Formats: sequence, C-alpha cells, structure tokens
Amino acid sequence: MPLYAQEFFDRLDLPLPFGTVVGDVYYANPTDSSIRLRIEFARTIMDRQYDGLRLAVIDAERGTLDTAHLRFSEHGTFTRRDAERRSGDGRGVIRDWHQDGLPPWAGADLTGLRSAIVTFVQVSCPVLTAPRSFAGPGPWTDRWHSTLWATDTVVLTRLHEATQAVLDLAESGTHDDLPVTQTLCNARYYVMDVLGLPLDQGMLAEAAAVTQLTGRRLGPDTGEALEHIASLPMDRQRSLVQAASRRHAATSTPLRASPPPLRAVRASGPTPAARTH
Repeated sequence: MPLYAQEFFDRLDLPLPFGTVVGDVYYANPTDSSIRLRIEFARTIMDRQYDGLRLAVIDAERGTLDTAHLRFSEHGTFTRRDAERRSGDGRGVIRDWHQDGLPPWAGADLTGLRSAIVTFVQVSCPVLTAPRSFAGPGPWTDRWHSTLWATDTVVLTRLHEATQAVLDLAESGTHDDLPVTQTLCNARYYVMDVLGLPLDQGMLAEAAAVTQLTGRRLGPDTGEALEHIASLPMDRQRSLVQAASRRHAATSTPLRASPPPLRAVRASGPTPAARTH
C-alpha cells in the first residue's frame, strides 16, 4: 500500500512556507539559505513498518546538522486508534503491506507530532519559518546567472547528470506505485537535496526529463501527454521511463574541460521513492 505521504503531510499542516512532498519525503527548502529540512517515515527493523517520523536538518555544504526521531507512541499519534483495537499487535506503528484500503496512518491524531516538529524547527533551523524571499547569489548561482549557461559545458554536464537523476527517481517511484507525474512534479527539490544544485537548475532537469519521457517539446500538449502516461499500468510507465533514460544517456554532453563533480548532500536516510540510484 502506498503511504499516501502527500495526504499525510497535508493533514499534518506544518506552518512552513517552503514545504513540498517528493515521493514519500517532505522537504522544506528556504530559497535564501543552504539549509533544508527533510522529514521521512522512520522504518523499524521490520520490513515496511514505521514507528514515527525521522527529521534531519541538512546544509548543502556541511551535511547533516541535526536529527530527531519522533515516535508515534511518544506523541499520542495512534493512542485512540490502538485503544479501539482488540489485539495488542502493531501498536504505535503503521504498515504498508497491503495494496488497497485506507491509508496506513488512518485514525492518526497529528497534534502531538505537529507540535514536536515545530519545536524542533524553531530550535534547530528557525530560518525555515521565515517568509519566502529571493535567493542571494552564491558562488554557483553567480556563474549560472552571469554567463551564457547554454554554451557552458560544465553547466550542461551538470544538467545532463541531474536529468538522469530525475529519470532514475521517476523509475524508482514506479516500484512504489507512484505515477511518474507525481514523482516528476517536485523532482527539482530532489535535485537540490541530493545533488546540491539550485532550484532553477532542478526545474530545467525536470523539463528535460519530461521532454525525453513524452518525446515532444514542452507546450500546451505536455500536460495531456503526461496524464496519458500516468493512466497506464505501472509496469508500462516504468518501461517508458527506462526508454527515456536510455535516450537521455545517448545524448551525452561533449566537454572541453572536466567539470567539478556533483556534490552529493549527505542525508540521514534513503533518498525519496528510491531503491537504487
């Protein structure tokens, strides 16, 4: 069963102006800071069982700055649900073993979790609660915006690798029954978190991935083409993403000079909706 992460975090309703969900992971990415918050479901030692949320504050340059494991049992998330159950099995946890039915977190009281997350954010990264603002230029954005990036082989190589990462993310999402449209929608934040690239480069990587997947230029028909793909069986969606990935790999960017390697940001857990990248 999918975790229905988008619906879960919508109900959690965190007071963070930068929040978005990619796969099963929630991100808050201030546009004027290298710091971001990552929230994912915390796995137990049992497969596909979760006992809470795992939080990580990540800096693009310094890696993981702070972490927290908020257990459902410690914040009253399923106290009422478990009291109504006759069996003591599975108390304070959720499981995604089944393919249908209600979300595994149905019946959750999210008040305690919300309060704990807000307290964590206020102490560990108060910048996340600030209103959105335009980003100040950093070393890479200086290069990105002050030059003709379309002729910069270093930039093009970074975008080519980022696009491949987006397609890999879309493919891995199909293994978790996530339509490619859902994974691609906010893949730019995945590019920011995993590759350390700015948001605008992530948007271009998204666009390039969509172009490869649909086989047509971006335009009025793009949405219809993506909706058609998302309506197909999951194995068919996976095949289309794999074909797009092969096409993209065949269009390598020639380099005049070796680019600096992509910076992988150290995260506290598995990448969103991913099995292998």
